[in-house]
Amino acid sequence: MLKSLILPTCAAVTLSMVGCATMSNPSTERNLNELQNKNWVVSEINGTKLVADPAQQADVPSIQFDNERVSGSDGCNRFMGGYAVKGTEIKFSQLASTQKACLSATDISQKYTQALGQVTHYDASKKELKFLDANKKVLVKFHVVK
Repeated sequence: MLKSLILPTCAAVTLSMVGCATMSNPSTERNLNELQNKNWVVSEINGTKLVADPAQQADVPSIQFDNERVSGSDGCNRFMGGYAVKGTEIKFSQLASTQKACLSATDISQKYTQALGQVTHYDASKKELKFLDANKKVLVKFHVVK
């Protein structure tokens, strides 16, 4: 008798847990639609505006998101890794990058990399993306490049 109750109970609990774990969050889905499948180019780091030379687009920090992965450039080296989003919170994981020795008169790549390490939230619209820290201070601003 006890065995006949345990098995169905375990199955029901397992199914309800799986159902809860895979429930979608409409807020997260809306935010992801604005975030993913775009080429975001940095326009500002820590309040300093960047003016990109269109001829030197490869040297401009950027970021792209697909369903599971993030990739981009710090203006010198390429990076890639994972990310997780919950509402407007974002967390990067297992970021790896190339290690080219780049000659640059600025420290933009270092500032960008440091800022990425402090990001906890984001705010995305159709044409602008902002990365924010835990105090909701804007660290990096991006615009979409087509």
